Amino acid sequence: MLGSSLCRSTAAACCDVALWAPAPVTTRRAFWTSEITRAAVPARKPICATFRQFQNVYSVEGNQGKAVRHQSTGTREALPRDPAGRRVQLGNDTQWTFPSVEFQQLQDCNHLVDDGEALRNELADKGYFFIRGLHDREAVLTARLAVLNHIDQVNSKALDVEKHVLQEGVLQARCGTGCVPFMEGRNSITHSDAVLAVLEGSRAVGFFSTLFGEDVRTFDFKWLRGMHTSGYTGAHVDNVYMSRGTHRLVTCWQPLGDVTVEMGTLAVCEGSHKLPQFQHFQETYGNFDVERGNLQGTGWFTEDPKEILQFGGQWKTSDFQAGDALVFTLRTVHMSTANQTHFARISCDTRWQPAGEAADPRYVGNTVGHSTAKFGVYAAEDETSAVGKTDAVTMPELREKWNI
Repeated sequence: MLGSSLCRSTAAACCDVALWAPAPVTTRRAFWTSEITRAAVPARKPICATFRQFQNVYSVEGNQGKAVRHQSTGTREALPRDPAGRRVQLGNDTQWTFPSVEFQQLQDCNHLVDDGEALRNELADKGYFFIRGLHDREAVLTARLAVLNHIDQVNSKALDVEKHVLQEGVLQARCGTGCVPFMEGRNSITHSDAVLAVLEGSRAVGFFSTLFGEDVRTFDFKWLRGMHTSGYTGAHVDNVYMSRGTHRLVTCWQPLGDVTVEMGTLAVCEGSHKLPQFQHFQETYGNFDVERGNLQGTGWFTEDPKEILQFGGQWKTSDFQAGDALVFTLRTVHMSTANQTHFARISCDTRWQPAGEAADPRYVGNTVGHSTAKFGVYAAEDETSAVGKTDAVTMPELREKWNI
């Protein structure tokens, strides 16, 4: 565990590669010779080697939410494919075939994991990069079990442990909105040894060290979530939630377990962070602070991915296996596919930035997570989230004002 949440990492970025260039060599400490030694950070080879091992993963038959186990060699082609594609849901009612022209397959950047400059260029160009096996698979599965135990202890009506083993994470038939407990913040489960071993573990530290090339910190606040059947996240950029610190802040989304697109994977709109067609979108919605602006609602721009395509870009996602991660900028538009299965999708968002730059004070320290404001998926589920807000504004009202 990284007590103060100070680690080592390199920069990743928004529109300008220069924003994410590491500090000059003369101004930064030699991170390999301080408390994080070279021996403590795994070599890059095991990342790919771990992914290529035979693994048990879930797939969905006939898009009916019936999951089966099968063996995977870990290659992108290993997961079974319906020749006609797989129908997946984004938002409330958009259904696309995956993979397809509208919804394409992410390509991993594992060949770049040792090259911080190349990773920064990839981030500046596409707005994200996808890494297979960033975390140790067994550590992720241990963290997943700890989270499932926590969910079962908090709400015994969430998981079906009578007919299925806990590790499978099968939801009870009646477990819908509000059934899976709220787990975001700094709390007993986000900061349990098993979970922190993944989120702030040596593999993550080593990777972000290569990316940023200077000392970094990760927010104490962790966005740990369990997504129920039919649950999803709408299209948004993270800047609307965490813009009060450095702009050299990146999100790392990691599922705790094997997650197919039918279970609810993160989808990114490639190019949305920098394409000229997104300029007005970024200058209005992208610069909006949902708390200071007294927003009533989720903070999502839309629940319809097709609305984002009016500006351009390309939606992409993938099946994820335990250990995979997707890293993206504050300005990259993203959302999730809906969970069309009866499995709880467990995932966590972490944030990383240079340690020497200002951090959003809402998400660092021992008392984070005590704000009464709720946004995102929990605002969508919690009808009381707007109670007490005076002069509140809604996203439709703002979009009319912005003429979007």
